[in-house]
Amino acid sequence: MALKESYANDPGLQRKERSEKILNKHNIRINTELPVIEDKDAIKSPEEILKRAVTALFAAQIAMDCLNSETEVEESADFFGGMLENFGLENETTPDEKKFFALTDTNAPKPNVNEANRMARRIEMVIPLLWACGIVTDDLPYPDKPSDFIEQARMIASCDNFGELMQNVRMRKTSEILDKADLIYRMDWACADARVKGETPSGNLNSDVVCEQHKGLNWIICANDAENWDKVKSHT
Repeated sequence: MALKESYANDPGLQRKERSEKILNKHNIRINTELPVIEDKDAIKSPEEILKRAVTALFAAQIAMDCLNSETEVEESADFFGGMLENFGLENETTPDEKKFFALTDTNAPKPNVNEANRMARRIEMVIPLLWACGIVTDDLPYPDKPSDFIEQARMIASCDNFGELMQNVRMRKTSEILDKADLIYRMDWACADARVKGETPSGNLNSDVVCEQHKGLNWIICANDAENWDKVKSHT
């Protein structure tokens, strides 16, 4: 009886069980020994989340344009840098992001392909942030392919300033965000396990998408000291 009562009063164990049911549904390999994600009294604020999401989104867009031979990178950096200033977020950039916004200067050193790819992939870190603050209104799609973020990007671009964008925020409950963090954590373990074994991830998971979304959710809930956006880890 004591064990049952303890389980009933442990949100982390309940969260783990819900996640494992979803994993089973999609035939994703499960590690039952992974620890639970504990309840938290506080996570990042809606304003913090949205500022980080918008700044990272603009940087990722420039990086994508760096990888597109048909796009003038200086024009891209100028456009998204201008939008960043319109939103009053020019002081929110991380060291990694500054390199891309600096490309308005034709003499600025160009990121190499690996650097641009890493920055472009961070769009998947942004998606959970937009979901957490309700800019992505539906549930996060199953992570078997890159996310479609065009609708959200257009909505952000349609706002004249950050205050106007904040009016669209409908922050999700902390418990819902923790549930999602727990699930993606376990999905990331399945991807890492497949990678070690040289196999395709179970459940047809896209390991890059899962890993980046795991980092984004870790940042929101401050897991594993995930304060530095440039160095967030996806511990599995």
